[in-house]
Amino acid sequence: MKSIPAGFVEFPIPDRFVQLSGPLMMKPEPDGLRAGLLLDERHGNPMGVAHGGLLVTVADMVMGVGSGFVTGIRWPHPTITLNCDFVRGAKLGHWLEGKAIVSRRTINFCFCRTELVCDGEVVLNASGVFRVPDLDRVPEQFRPARST
Repeated sequence: MKSIPAGFVEFPIPDRFVQLSGPLMMKPEPDGLRAGLLLDERHGNPMGVAHGGLLVTVADMVMGVGSGFVTGIRWPHPTITLNCDFVRGAKLGHWLEGKAIVSRRTINFCFCRTELVCDGEVVLNASGVFRVPDLDRVPEQFRPARST
């Protein structure tokens, strides 16, 4: 089994479904947030590779959390649309990762894409639109830091 690459730390997500799939690991970088998951037996399908539903879940989380990194709002950015293309199987026992590329941000939406990569090969291409939460509904501790 491969190991988690240096610099990644567990991302505490209160979402029970994602907790069952995880732990999802994060690595902040100057131009965005990289997210990954060490694939194990519970992630597999009958063909011996990661289940497609897991790959879609990881892509959704990569882009949703990546949107929060861009907006500075550490609160869920709900998925409006999600499009995925499966490229090849992701091997169990290996590291899977992706990085959100936010191509456009409006006051209400983030338009994102990502490639999930396993062993240096793209296994899934995804794009989506994510809703920027209304700040008046976000608890204070999850709002962007104000500059003085």
